[in-house]
Amino acid sequence: MNHERSPVDSPPAAALALAMGALATSALACSLIIEQRDVQCTSDADCAQFDGAICNRADSTCVPSSSGSAGGEGGDPPGGCAAADKPTVEITGDITEDFTLRCDKKYILKGQVNVSAGATLTIEKGTTVVGETNPQVPATLVVHPGSKLIAVGTRDEPIVFTSSKAPEDRMAGDWGGVILLGNAPTNHVDANGARTPGQIEGLTNNGRYGGIDENDSSGTLKYVRIEYSGVKLAPNNEINGLTLGGVGRGTIIDFVQVRHVSDDCFEFFGGTVNAKHLACQYSGDDAFDWDQGYRGKLQFLVAQLDPSVAEETNGFEGDNDPLALTPALEPRSEPTIYNATLCGKGVDVDKEQYGILLRRSTKANIANTIVTGFESGLDVRDPDPEQNISSSIFFNLVNDLAYAETSDGTGILQDDDGGFDEIAFLREPDRKNREEDPGIQGCFDPSAPVFGPATPLTKDAVVPPDGFFDTSAAFIGAFKDASDTWATSGKWAVWSPN
Repeated sequence: MNHERSPVDSPPAAALALAMGALATSALACSLIIEQRDVQCTSDADCAQFDGAICNRADSTCVPSSSGSAGGEGGDPPGGCAAADKPTVEITGDITEDFTLRCDKKYILKGQVNVSAGATLTIEKGTTVVGETNPQVPATLVVHPGSKLIAVGTRDEPIVFTSSKAPEDRMAGDWGGVILLGNAPTNHVDANGARTPGQIEGLTNNGRYGGIDENDSSGTLKYVRIEYSGVKLAPNNEINGLTLGGVGRGTIIDFVQVRHVSDDCFEFFGGTVNAKHLACQYSGDDAFDWDQGYRGKLQFLVAQLDPSVAEETNGFEGDNDPLALTPALEPRSEPTIYNATLCGKGVDVDKEQYGILLRRSTKANIANTIVTGFESGLDVRDPDPEQNISSSIFFNLVNDLAYAETSDGTGILQDDDGGFDEIAFLREPDRKNREEDPGIQGCFDPSAPVFGPATPLTKDAVVPPDGFFDTSAAFIGAFKDASDTWATSGKWAVWSPN
């Protein structure tokens, strides 16, 4: 991994950690740049030429004795996470040994940064990582199978991945995003129908994922924000805000926000990973997308879509496999989702957009969900689907539940599912779905949203099953009421129109 090379003339000890350099050819070896020279070490004696420096043996780097290095172990950083003027460190290439990003520095991702060879990348709470804007090689953090990302922030000291541009110039698509790749099962096949590991979208090579370990772990993400990311390289070849390829249920994902992204906020390519408290604001495509046999559990999801985006954007978009093969590939996609609030654009854009779009043989179990502000609530594009959508509220624009079974001549494809009647399906009495205003006053407010109803929506709500789910959430939506502010309080999540 290469680090910043800053020319330093007769540096004091405190300046020793300001710039670090080159990646060893066979293993990770971060080195300090002093007077534009690489200085590595194996003992404190190697650093004696610099006043007050010692050798950090974790990464063979000379560092000030009062602090650790950007990687490895160290004491409390001088000035702490809140320091206004943090030294900048550039990160490129491959991380092949355990490495730590500390909150007393600002990190710049350049190009595709790979965590591989079983290495663990740890990011301290309060750390900011920015992605360099480069359309040819978008800055992207890729954690490969067998390696881990440990990014554990707090409610008020989150870990933030953002754009390298000035705040007033940032926009969706400034950089790539975060990609976790694991060894959990997928149903990916090659052009001949043979089962094979997948190659993740957005990467031309070195992006294989998928295996047989349902309990595989790619690490932990907690109180993390990813913003101004996502790159559309070509149709069906995009980098999302957070991409999860073959990620197993040993991975912990909780309190993660993706905002202002040019593609999906979250996309699951197979795997079994579970997640809670996911927030999406202003995706260029779907808020939550799954395919290739994804079978995880999700609870407490909120999405707010961008009314200025005219193309199709959906709350949930689910597929089993992109080729729509028959019989359906196994394992079948079948996520189980409780307690979601999906806020569409809130305006009629005369374009297909659905709260829930299910196709290509995916299954889905969805309950306690609010779908509001979309052109249509549900579209199922299979003639004989296997879905369970219940105890949910639909309150939409063109049609409260679904488009009619025939075209109305406007150019919008009203129904393409071989005769499946979504309206009749959702209105089956045993499903206990309702068509009514959920009473949310700030669902579409980009700056100060209020996602909870005035009073809890407990009528017909179901108790989530034991295990992963919070069984106390016997209400409809991701928020119990207007005072439930898990996505809008603290510093970990930010809501703004730009």
